[in-house]
Amino acid sequence: MSDRPFCWILGSGASFQSGIPTGSMLVAQWLQELHELEDFTQGSIEQWATAENLGIKDFDYRHAANFYPFIYQRRYRDYQEQGYAFLEKAMEGCEPSFGYSVLAQLMATTRHKAAITTNFDNLIADALSIYTRVFPLVCGHESLTGYIREKLRRPLIAKIHRDLLLAPLNSPDEIAALPEDWNAALSRIFASFTPIVIGYGGNDGSLMGFLNSVAPIAGGIFWCHRAGSDVDTRVHEVVTKHRGKRVPIAGFDEFMLQLQEKLGLPALLPQLEDAHKRRVADYQKQVEKLTATLAKPAETDLAEAIRKPARQAARAAVNRLTREKSWWSWQLKAYAEPDPAKRDAFYRAGLQDFPDSVELLGNYA
Repeated sequence: MSDRPFCWILGSGASFQSGIPTGSMLVAQWLQELHELEDFTQGSIEQWATAENLGIKDFDYRHAANFYPFIYQRRYRDYQEQGYAFLEKAMEGCEPSFGYSVLAQLMATTRHKAAITTNFDNLIADALSIYTRVFPLVCGHESLTGYIREKLRRPLIAKIHRDLLLAPLNSPDEIAALPEDWNAALSRIFASFTPIVIGYGGNDGSLMGFLNSVAPIAGGIFWCHRAGSDVDTRVHEVVTKHRGKRVPIAGFDEFMLQLQEKLGLPALLPQLEDAHKRRVADYQKQVEKLTATLAKPAETDLAEAIRKPARQAARAAVNRLTREKSWWSWQLKAYAEPDPAKRDAFYRAGLQDFPDSVELLGNYA
């Protein structure tokens, strides 16, 4: 239906293939750490991790992932900043997996521009930056929800548990219910968009509470879950309420690969290679131009005095490159040398080190 676009609801399962632990993996790690810190009987974690020892009502170790916010609070109740630091470290340096490249294409080039996520990471925004030239509106805090509109000119990323660097919401009280600002914003979104849920287990009260309370969504809801895994009763209830469908999938990346094929989206590799070559070439030209400019004497004594430390920094950078055995270091030395004879000597010395360098040979010619 051309007047009814889809929106994407992503949970931690969508980030797993990008190297970010899922909620259940984090729960297992935190329980292990608590067990090591507090149990001196040398018993098993299964015996120790009880509702009484953890102080978590109705806790069941077999379904520990369902108690994510309570385990997080228990682990970091006295060290809130340590909890934030742990999450930052867990997501540091992670690159968007293949599935996010397809999602970025869809959000940038089709009407399916809205993504709602309980995740703190920046994978969606990173993918849009890497694979498209479209920048999104990122609402990483409830105070920004007033900027969300039903009709979107550009991709929207709605982080309902906040951004990683904006005191992310994790404890039971924080994610028991959505802030009123998010209730209003999501109501506007679901008035126009039909949700596709991927990697979200429904283990918080905020988004699940909203989905349980809102009127049936036009077009239903498509809840993707890993094939062969159990689906929580609460998920069944939400899907039934909205007259939706449960969709078994092999994984986030696999599902997005199927969408890419079905929708005939172009392969991104040629575009990525061209973009990388262009960035490298632009970077080299800018450094070469800067080096050549610094090599020239300044117009006044004052300008020359100011330029001197920058010229020294340029020489130091070239020397580092020389130690790393780069053809480009010889190129920069040549650009920085105003004397033609000395410049020629630099080119010849460089070609002795890199006789097959097309770049150096071309520039020398």
